[in-house]
Amino acid sequence: MENNVVSKEETADLKLRELLKEVQINYDSTTITTFVNDTVSSIKDCIDKIPENLKVNANLAPGFIRDIGADKVEFTFKMPKSVEIGGSYSIHAIAKPDISVDVFIRLPKECFHEKDYLNHRYHGKRCLYLCVIKKYLSLSSGIKKIEWSTFQNEGRKPVLNVYPVQELGELPGFFIRLIPTATSLFNVAKLKLTRSNLHGPNQEGDARPATPRYNTSILEDMFLEHNSEFVRNTFNGWRELGEALVLVKVWARHRSSIYTHDCINGFLISLIMSYLASKSGGNRINKSLKPMQIFRVTMDFIASSKLWDKGLLLQPQGQYNISMEVADQEKKSISKEVCCLQFLFLIYFIHGYSY
Repeated sequence: MENNVVSKEETADLKLRELLKEVQINYDSTTITTFVNDTVSSIKDCIDKIPENLKVNANLAPGFIRDIGADKVEFTFKMPKSVEIGGSYSIHAIAKPDISVDVFIRLPKECFHEKDYLNHRYHGKRCLYLCVIKKYLSLSSGIKKIEWSTFQNEGRKPVLNVYPVQELGELPGFFIRLIPTATSLFNVAKLKLTRSNLHGPNQEGDARPATPRYNTSILEDMFLEHNSEFVRNTFNGWRELGEALVLVKVWARHRSSIYTHDCINGFLISLIMSYLASKSGGNRINKSLKPMQIFRVTMDFIASSKLWDKGLLLQPQGQYNISMEVADQEKKSISKEVCCLQFLFLIYFIHGYSY
């Protein structure tokens, strides 16, 4: 009986290894590492060639600016504050067949005014900033094509998919995804979920409805780098956790209806797993667990946790301690949410709101 049990466990582990082999890339390969680093470096070089003080206006994307109803979107181009690799590649959790590397483009504060969180001005300038980058990347002989896509399938937050001319057999369909971030761009208090930041011409004071979804869209960009660092610190050097994340991604991808805007996605899954591995999450995921065990803990939490009714408070140990009373006040303002407290909080998805 015991030998039979061991045999079943070994068989299951063998199948797991085969699955992971099919969907993971070899992060120990110097060829892959060099290829990725060289591609990112070439993109940085192209961005460095953009002239400073270039005047930018709505003419670069008139349809987009018109559709979102943005005003006052003119700015003078300044270099991004940083261009850094993030996302699944940085935590060794890419799941084939989608082979891309996220690169965070930190938007410079000099391109924005204090009140650009109002009336889609931020979204307008965010798009125009990418338009400038796209224009100069298109001049590079090392770039095969550039496509527009969206961040988390949100239409007002475009990103650039950049395909290099050089290809690598181990990374079929490889591209770089350029994602703007807005670290420290605005006063977080101005983006509380109860505030209205879409001001119509005939609306004043109490007549303006709260815009939690709109506010969250900006907050997401403001905290993207911080939250990515939180995830990266959790996953760093933890092979089993990374493998379990790949398994959950494969599961989620086969249920595409939940892999859409305002619902679960790869980054949100990594946040959930980081929460479960943290003190605030009860350390339900720990280093004694194997990948399949971590997978089951995660799936059980997603399916049955009662915390979804209240929201998840992700507070990295020793950082930005905020009282539960303050957090609860924010969580009462929406129905379902995931909070990640880094400097203050970030709501990752909201249901039931029109803005």
